[in-house]
Amino acid sequence: MPRIDTAFYPPIEASNSGMLEVDETHTLYWEAFGNPAGPPVLILHGGPGGGIRPYYRQLIDPAHFRGILFEQRGCGRSTPSGELRANTTQDLVSDMEKLRAHLDIGRWLVIGGSWGSTLALAYAQAHRQSCAGLIVSGVFLARDIDAWWWWEGTRFVYPEVWAEFNAFLPIGERDDLRRSYIRRVLDPDPDIHKPAAISLMTYEAQTLDVWPDMAFIQDIEVSEHSVTMGRIFAHYDESCYFVEEGQLLNNASRLSSIPGTIINGRFDMCTPPHGAYDLHQVWPQAQLKIVPVAGHRWNDESLGSALVAATDGFRAISWF
Repeated sequence: MPRIDTAFYPPIEASNSGMLEVDETHTLYWEAFGNPAGPPVLILHGGPGGGIRPYYRQLIDPAHFRGILFEQRGCGRSTPSGELRANTTQDLVSDMEKLRAHLDIGRWLVIGGSWGSTLALAYAQAHRQSCAGLIVSGVFLARDIDAWWWWEGTRFVYPEVWAEFNAFLPIGERDDLRRSYIRRVLDPDPDIHKPAAISLMTYEAQTLDVWPDMAFIQDIEVSEHSVTMGRIFAHYDESCYFVEEGQLLNNASRLSSIPGTIINGRFDMCTPPHGAYDLHQVWPQAQLKIVPVAGHRWNDESLGSALVAATDGFRAISWF
């Protein structure tokens, strides 16, 4: 049973884990937890370039569900770390199917937040027969408007944060902030890409929560992981996340047979609610939940509560 003072389930460790070779370059770290005989639930981390955080295991009831987590190409414990070759959305979608087959899973409930929502939607549209359900939060549809907001629009809410982000660049590079940052973050010289990647990730970190998490922000300032994440992020952003403009909305009819929930924090400044709303217009079968006074990250108690409730809603459905 959930604890009374929080929406989340108590901390739990992985019960088993492994490495899955998905091609001649990449090997992915995966782990499982919870009830090995329960309905399987795949939880996708954000980014691009993120990784598994221990509290992800607290989002589902371990007595009922079988949770599955994996770290995407180049991320976390997957190898080679930070590798950008053969690292596209289509590759990650293919990896998910390989992991499902490796674990001998027929269908699973797929949960994705932020970049994980983009990946979850792309996967469900390509492999709807594998999806028993779909829960997405902090919806990022990888459209031009979504990228514009991340790079430019947030200055209307976080003017001082954006000004510092912009000021990192030499004056001659500020006319096209997005292109200048991507060029620097992807530069092979560590003296160029490391400070640019840290600036990039520090900027994002300050837009994720309603109340700033200073410990989280300070960790980014010194973390080598943040450099890797920044480079993978820039690689995907440079290629418009390897999807066509409007693709995830245009293909939403493929989701019509999949039960789903769309969740977004009202004050999510990283992925504002307009993406969630637009998705619901073309996927009306899903439930839409805009959470008041909530930000972007799942460890936000209000947002996390909505996600846990949505997952619990699949208890009565038998799909495996």
